[in-house]
Amino acid sequence: MEGQTVVTSDDHKLGTVVAERDNCVIIETGHVFKTKHAIPREFLHEVGGELRATVTKEVVNDSPKVDLDHWDCSAVRLAYGLDGPFEVDPDPDGLESAETDAARAGTNRRTSRHQRRCSSDCVMPAWTP
Repeated sequence: MEGQTVVTSDDHKLGTVVAERDNCVIIETGHVFKTKHAIPREFLHEVGGELRATVTKEVVNDSPKVDLDHWDCSAVRLAYGLDGPFEVDPDPDGLESAETDAARAGTNRRTSRHQRRCSSDCVMPAWTP
């Protein structure tokens, strides 16, 4: 794989493969000011002798620069969103209410129709089988 060209999803040449580590491909980019970036294998596919990245050039350039002597795979995976904390919006549609809070907590705050119609001195009829 060393020496292969890596091309992005938007058809920009990224660079050349210089190494592989921990299921990542390290590429060297730039002409004058060369830098190394890693791309997880999950984002690379071989097509016609080239490696095609399923991410854009900007995503790769925004990822951490790689120092092969001080390799940190977790930082690379975190930059690409493969590892790390994942947050879920508890109210994605903006419809939070006391009812949804109660349902989430496992309690039912709804009252029956009978409870809403009766006042506190209302006598419930006895149930007979």
